Amino acid sequence: MYVRHSLKFGKEITIIHPGEYYVSEDDEFIGTLLGSCVAVCLFDEEKSIAGMNHFMLPGKISGNDIFSDRSARYGITAINKLIESMKQNGASGKDLAAKIFGGGHVMSAGGESVTIPDENVKLARVMMEIEDIPIKDQDVGGNFTRKLLMDVKTGKVYLKKTDKTEILKTVNERDRQFAKRSFKK
Repeated sequence: MYVRHSLKFGKEITIIHPGEYYVSEDDEFIGTLLGSCVAVCLFDEEKSIAGMNHFMLPGKISGNDIFSDRSARYGITAINKLIESMKQNGASGKDLAAKIFGGGHVMSAGGESVTIPDENVKLARVMMEIEDIPIKDQDVGGNFTRKLLMDVKTGKVYLKKTDKTEILKTVNERDRQFAKRSFKK
């Protein structure tokens, strides 16, 4: 589940992994590390409530994908669960704003013209349009990994991008291991 750490900025940080989402109104950071995955960050400025998800695959609009995915590894489920959790924690749908990150081309695409990272980003944008949530910022695509820290109280997202080979190997291996565990269930 979530991993909490102390940070030198005097705030706790809750780290989320692929297939997770987290919502808070505490004075803390929410963080994650992305490769080809996408994170949608939502913020209600009026109530200072923030949330982030981390999804691996766009998903299909079918009962098998949506209703059986309890881990939120599919974007459709991850975004719906994040919005629902934001509202359950007191956020107002009309006051939500989004920031979208990730979708890096860090794994071999196999020569395909449309890739999973591209589809993840497209899905996040379409879901925000459907939910009438404005996208205030985004940093997507490229050959980068992205380390995110979202300040719950301000909604500001701190981003560090890298294309270092060692980081890419770590993210790719973590994503492969998570995918193997998830799909064996």
